[in-house]
Amino acid sequence: MVEPRPELLAMPGYTPGRSVATVERELGVQGVIKLASNESLWGTSPAVIKAAEESLHRLNVYPEVIAGDLVAELADRAGLADEAILVGNGADELLRLLAIAYVRPGDTVLYPHPSFAAYPDAARLMGGIPLAVPTHPQGYVDLEAMADRMDASTRLIYLCNPNNPTGGIFTQSAWTRFLERVGEQAVIVVDQAYREFVDDPAYAGVEDAIRQGLPVAMVRTFSKLYGLAGARVGWLAATPPTVSLLHRVREPFSVNQVALAAAQAALADTAYFDRVRRETISLRTWLSAELKARGFPVLASSQANFVTFDCRRDAIEFTRRLELQGVIIRPGTSFGLATHCRVTVAPRPVLVRFLKVLEVVGREP
Repeated sequence: MVEPRPELLAMPGYTPGRSVATVERELGVQGVIKLASNESLWGTSPAVIKAAEESLHRLNVYPEVIAGDLVAELADRAGLADEAILVGNGADELLRLLAIAYVRPGDTVLYPHPSFAAYPDAARLMGGIPLAVPTHPQGYVDLEAMADRMDASTRLIYLCNPNNPTGGIFTQSAWTRFLERVGEQAVIVVDQAYREFVDDPAYAGVEDAIRQGLPVAMVRTFSKLYGLAGARVGWLAATPPTVSLLHRVREPFSVNQVALAAAQAALADTAYFDRVRRETISLRTWLSAELKARGFPVLASSQANFVTFDCRRDAIEFTRRLELQGVIIRPGTSFGLATHCRVTVAPRPVLVRFLKVLEVVGREP
């Protein structure tokens, strides 16, 4: 028997949120709502759907490798050159490409904990050594602790801002101090999957660091605000030499024709997505207050499209009871948060239903 690479055996694999179909099939519950994966329950806009449908007549040809029009629009919004932008098959592909490009066997890769599982997995894939750095108790990535953990073996640093699943952010002042300490010793990857939901003016932007030529990469996604989780399209900004390097290891046609058309239409439909953003932020505040009023402490002041709260008991058992009532949320167990759950912010009627179910389950022994 041919043995696989030992690095793969050390990878636990991704733990996805349970799907509506799975819960309905296993538990015999109908009309299930899913608030577990931070998808947009507002859905994407009619203009995006129309653009995706119109792209179907081009399925006989390969999509663009560079996706020039989309790249130009993203570059303009970021204030960067077109050569500093790379579009990928969701943020996940881009996070992995950075590890493929830079991590060597034995290199250490720093990542926050609790946070997105893709970071240590990308390190292990390349034979790197993932090292977890605890997040700050207030739910944001602790940049001082990250800098303290660095040594000569550190090759790559993953940061998540806002952090998933805690929702906290690190600030511009903290980011500036971090760059002063770290310099150019390692590649710094800032995952900004939830950036569109931030309303705190102290939030750290990383575009200036890229313009200065520092080894910094910003990773974004169309899966959250823009409602394109099923299309799988994300983008990255970094120095042009870094982007050129990533093109060498990226699949040439990794983003399909329909996804590219949908993403470009999403950027154009500012009215629709501005409304979704405003409603999400308003309901995030409301949901946090409602959870606290019911005796469920909120983990942090979330700047994302989710709220994580302490359910005060085993999270897996708690979420299973919610599923029996037709509501799926995410237990924090896979993140190392055994008594916490993460719930996606959704339109108010959906959240009202969730809170009613929560009150029933919360009273159960």
